[in-house]
Amino acid sequence: MNANKFKDTLNGKNLLSDFNLVIQTGTAGLLDYPERKESLSNDWAEENGQEYDLSSPKFKDKEVTLSCAMMAPDDGDFWFYYQAFFSEIAKPGWQDLYIYDHSQTYKVFYKKTSGFVKSLKRLKDVPTVFVKFQLTIQVKFA
Repeated sequence: MNANKFKDTLNGKNLLSDFNLVIQTGTAGLLDYPERKESLSNDWAEENGQEYDLSSPKFKDKEVTLSCAMMAPDDGDFWFYYQAFFSEIAKPGWQDLYIYDHSQTYKVFYKKTSGFVKSLKRLKDVPTVFVKFQLTIQVKFA
């Protein structure tokens, strides 16, 4: 794969060239506008309905799940890339995830992974390791 075509980054590190990882799907979820937080309201007994304070709306952060794939020439390289990526995404504080297709950097932190699927090398008789998984991140509303 050509790293020049994949320009998504995590904290300035190219996802493909530094972690052998690509985001396959799910970045559209980053475009969803976040849910609005509950506004202050008053339910006056002498009036119909409620009165809402809409002077300064606030919004929740959102959770997004990305479908990712990681490939390595062998088990040793796979575990190197695996540790490097998860050490970077799970470190303290907000992380900067730049999505080239959006021309946007998102403040995120790691929540969980699921759905790991690893190709069976013994059936294909090749040393290449290919793993797909779901990465769930919390995205800060800026």
